[in-house]
Amino acid sequence: MRAFLLVAALCIFAAPAVAQKSRDAPGRITPDRATSSCIGSAGTPVCAAETLLACLARADESLCRRVGAAPPGRPVGNAGRIQVEYVLVRVSVIRPEDITDDTRDLEFYKPGYMLVEMDRRACPAEEPSCSGDDWDDLQVYLKRGIENGAAIWDVVAWRSESEPDLAPDIPDAFQHPAIESRPEPPQGP
Repeated sequence: MRAFLLVAALCIFAAPAVAQKSRDAPGRITPDRATSSCIGSAGTPVCAAETLLACLARADESLCRRVGAAPPGRPVGNAGRIQVEYVLVRVSVIRPEDITDDTRDLEFYKPGYMLVEMDRRACPAEEPSCSGDDWDDLQVYLKRGIENGAAIWDVVAWRSESEPDLAPDIPDAFQHPAIESRPEPPQGP
């Protein structure tokens, strides 16, 4: 019965991001609008992760506070003038059997925490799309909490390839799945 409830809950949590599962039709966050209707909500892991992404894209500290996160520093001249395209890759529950000796002491990697993985890319807000930019993976670790009697999800940690110092190395069980092969490095003369 517990397993059934967990599977049902995961289906519900992922529902807001249905439209953001394809690189051909990514979700989009601009300085003044978004394709997701749940930005600003921490009611599901996916909504909390999208809210964090909007906070980072817009440099909006109030959005970060809604999901218990602190935004990284960013030059003021760039604040709010970018757009982000993103795709939901995977939503996972960290299970007791996923904990190893190497991960046992990590504050962001505990049984029951959720991991939301996304691909994202950013470009100037004035461009029609970010199609010329490279995708970067983003991993958001969340824990469940209660606020005013309702379940909420707080960001425990997040990291991406472009900001490698935000959290320790990602455990092997949750490495980003290979989507495409990387080009071979250039050969010397």
